[in-house]
Amino acid sequence: MHLRYALLALLSEGEAHGYQLLKLFNQRLGPFWHPNIGQVYQLLHDLERRGLVARRDQRVGPRLRRIFRLTTRGERALRTWLTRRPAWPPPLRDEIFIRLLAVERDGPRALLDQLTRRRRNAAGSSVLTRRPVCRERQRAATGVREHRKRAAREAGEHWTGPPVSTTI
Repeated sequence: MHLRYALLALLSEGEAHGYQLLKLFNQRLGPFWHPNIGQVYQLLHDLERRGLVARRDQRVGPRLRRIFRLTTRGERALRTWLTRRPAWPPPLRDEIFIRLLAVERDGPRALLDQLTRRRRNAAGSSVLTRRPVCRERQRAATGVREHRKRAAREAGEHWTGPPVSTTI
């Protein structure tokens, strides 16, 4: 999902400032995604620079509030995006990928250590908190498993650990 299009969609319902947009976003999408206010304002300024939203400043006591609205160009961009084929597979946002990126320069042993730590932590989680996960998590688990095998091969070892859990 693209946060910029979520902001355009919310602004298609009327003007709002960044905190209102963040609140609406969290109310509508619940626990699935939690952008921070910095991301929201950064994207709003980018959308304004591109002419997709317009801003007006409103004085509220001593503060200046930035109110955004969708422009005709922004409405057109949102409609165009809606006609496009959705990205497939959906992008994965999993911490392990960032961890692997961060230790990649340290070599295969560091990659394997991160993957082993991940497996150990997943194995130590309570059975009571585990639940089936969506296909996205299963694809992520498969990717992690393949990355783990490759890191073990590069480190000159044979990986025999269990597959990455597809439950949390």
